[in-house]
Amino acid sequence: MRQKLRDSFTPIGESYVSLFQRLVQQGMITPLLGYTPDPHSRSFDPNVRCTYHFDVQGHISEDCRALKREIEKMIQDKSIMVQNIDSEESSSHADMQTSG
Repeated sequence: MRQKLRDSFTPIGESYVSLFQRLVQQGMITPLLGYTPDPHSRSFDPNVRCTYHFDVQGHISEDCRALKREIEKMIQDKSIMVQNIDSEESSSHADMQTSG
């Protein structure tokens, strides 16, 4: 039996929703069009919507693996940098810097 590999994500120190909103405002990310959820999936919830998937129902943005992967790619590419994640002095939100 083959196991699925789990994604590993850098801690960002704030919600993915708030970071996504800031990245949209800065023109660094846009919602995806054309996503069709599987309504038979165990995790499908018709009562919630994902803003990254252009408000398609099925999952919440905070749990969206595609959004987390895109943000992780931006971190690895150094398009954005999150700081003060492990610091005791850090505020409730990480500092996010964009390159460019």
